[in-house]
Amino acid sequence: MKKWLWVLLFALAWMLPQTAEAASSGQLIIINKSTNELAFFEKGELVRTFPVATGRTSELTPEGRFPIVNKIKNRPYYTDGIPGGDPRNPLGDRWLGLDARGTYGTTYAIHGNNNEQSVGKYVSAGCVRMHNRDIHWLFEQVKLNTDVIIVRSSRSFEELAKANGYQLLPPISVYVDGKKLSVNQEPFMKDNRVLVPMRSIFNALGATVAWNAKTKTVAATKDGRKIELTIDSKRAKIDGKTYMLDVAPTISGQQTFVPTRFVSEALGASVKWDGKKRIVSLLSPAKPAPQPDPATPAKTPIKVTVNGHQVEGDAFILDGVSMVPMRQIFEWLGVPFSYDAASATVRASHQGKSLTVSAGNSAAVINGAKTTLPQSPLIEAGRLYVPARVVTETFSGSIRWDGSTLHITVRQ
Repeated sequence: MKKWLWVLLFALAWMLPQTAEAASSGQLIIINKSTNELAFFEKGELVRTFPVATGRTSELTPEGRFPIVNKIKNRPYYTDGIPGGDPRNPLGDRWLGLDARGTYGTTYAIHGNNNEQSVGKYVSAGCVRMHNRDIHWLFEQVKLNTDVIIVRSSRSFEELAKANGYQLLPPISVYVDGKKLSVNQEPFMKDNRVLVPMRSIFNALGATVAWNAKTKTVAATKDGRKIELTIDSKRAKIDGKTYMLDVAPTISGQQTFVPTRFVSEALGASVKWDGKKRIVSLLSPAKPAPQPDPATPAKTPIKVTVNGHQVEGDAFILDGVSMVPMRQIFEWLGVPFSYDAASATVRASHQGKSLTVSAGNSAAVINGAKTTLPQSPLIEAGRLYVPARVVTETFSGSIRWDGSTLHITVRQ
């Protein structure tokens, strides 16, 4: 009895560190039989996804939660006596055995294969097949006792992970020119690339989008540039030229998701990823400065202070004449006025003095006498601008110009 107890204790001691190792790594594998895809999670994040093959019929590949209980290189194919590592071996050269249906890793597994074309199909006797290059990568990453969840579902891998109690990192946020992108389905990481809902990102970047349901192709255009993407294809086009993507566009939760960096940079935006905060920041390309119209005189912005108060509203110099917003300067001077919108005419009177001016007309009436103004009043952005000196001289104010600071000071 004592000898049996020591053997049991030794076995438990050997198993516990491996269990702790798997738990500390935060690993999880999810296999979705509906799409024949495998997702590998680590430390709260979806790291990579792979195509797989599953059972010829639905019941052959078991569904549920099964730990990986053994990792074997070059496992022989006992049925036909094919040695491990032989190119004819239908198990490939890597075996991740699952504790499923009481077989403890001897019958059900994730493994390689000798027929690469079978991956993605329903062809196996119950195991999960992968491309040999993919199982090689996974074999090196995954720890013993990592849980494998096998389901048939229309939900995303992140949704499935959450539903099975896996602690994911905070959701990814996308900001465009400092404004958070509004989405009705969260962006997600796939193969170390952030994917975002197609229409949200293209609308935010000012691109128009066309979707071809037959070919499952997305076409986005902006400023004469055209981007073409196809669901589940890593080939993309920019203005007819083919480029290879790191990750293909995909459909999740009935929405089309596209790779953030590729589409953003293709449209001229810069991309920055903050891994700690899980924030993608996009900055739209700078718009070219508008070219001045030779027929339109140049204007120089200036500041205006009246009786110690800065006048709100733009003021500027036009052809050497300081133009100020009529309403603001009259209000600060305390001069009553009226404005006739039909004729764009201002009439102001104060302490026996009067001024009548009209937009687009250099003729004015000052204290009953007709006068020619140095610059015609004009309307811009709904405001009427008048020559500053005409107003101050009419209503006994002083005006001082500081050319070094482009500042007019008016006192009454």
